[in-house]
Amino acid sequence: MFDELDKYKSNGHFFFSAYDELSTVCNAPKNGVGIYIVYALKGGKIEFIYIGSSGKILQSGHKKVRIGGMCDRLVNGKQFGIKSSKI
Repeated sequence: MFDELDKYKSNGHFFFSAYDELSTVCNAPKNGVGIYIVYALKGGKIEFIYIGSSGKILQSGHKKVRIGGMCDRLVNGKQFGIKSSKI
């Protein structure tokens, strides 16, 4: 499932269940930009749920990192108007 990540310089993953605290298990960088993909593991099957991004690459090639980086986007961002940690 994570083989497609091997081609990127920086990558990682974490597992999150209904019993976990998202801020505790999230290991996304606090000072980086990039994309993230969310999958659900249900009944032994993998289901694509969501793809998102955090930060920007400017035309100059410099990175514009959002405060708190990708970790903050995942933990404190909103989806469907609801805080990510509550979904």
